[in-house]
Amino acid sequence: METKANKPTVWSGFSPLAVLLALALCAAVPGCDALNPAFVDFASTNFDGIDVQPQGPTSPGHVVIAFRNDTVFDEALLQSLINAGLDPALTEVEGLRPRVRILVRVTFVNGEQIQLEFNDGSSTIVHPAVDVLNFPDLTRTGRNNLVVQCDVARVELVTLPSVFVPLFFETIRIDDGDDDTDPFRVQVDTAPPQFVTLREDDTDQFGNTLTLRNVDVRDRPAPAVGPNCGSVVTITIAGTLRAPFEINEFGALVPGVLNTNFRGIAAHPGRFSINVGIR
Repeated sequence: METKANKPTVWSGFSPLAVLLALALCAAVPGCDALNPAFVDFASTNFDGIDVQPQGPTSPGHVVIAFRNDTVFDEALLQSLINAGLDPALTEVEGLRPRVRILVRVTFVNGEQIQLEFNDGSSTIVHPAVDVLNFPDLTRTGRNNLVVQCDVARVELVTLPSVFVPLFFETIRIDDGDDDTDPFRVQVDTAPPQFVTLREDDTDQFGNTLTLRNVDVRDRPAPAVGPNCGSVVTITIAGTLRAPFEINEFGALVPGVLNTNFRGIAAHPGRFSINVGIR
């Protein structure tokens, strides 16, 4: 949900090339508030356009906040979806990336705040038994950048990112059987395709890792504090969306884990790193 501090001026649909041209023209005009070229460099891959919405306290100049999704799909996960009936052509799209959403809070020096969601990545990779229209977060227009007025005090992630897991994920247990029955497998639970919020590793009081989850505590995204006017706050997530596989009650290899596989449960849906920086 986005809270607007004032009615913004909106420029939308700008390509990186258009911004480069604008920068060249702006350099010749005294007093022009040009966007930082670092944004063009950062946005040169996987950006649909530049959404310029100056918001916040009235002040000259801008700060760009840009989200880049550098995640990839594990090949075994994609092949599992193809085996389930997904059109293989959908997995051959150049620049295919898992769908990721992050919630960002921008705090200005006067105490005003803007909270908004960035989302980016493929909206077509989902189990064929599922209607994508049932997932509004997949069908909404992607948004991966914002421009605000200067006087930004802090830019931070409200929570760790959420990654869309596009397949059914089973939890299976092994029943011991009895004198007349051999041990057999039973389905305990099936999680449908859904967004999963990433979790940090569990550590002890000394910082030693106890359980590997999705994000190393050393990769905890720190806030960007006091970006200068004209700078670019970059938020980047990288990693691989993957799933463990297990034999289910029908003898088929499916995305899933045994209920005793605590490491596999903890590590689902993959390993990621998040970086917040200022350019």
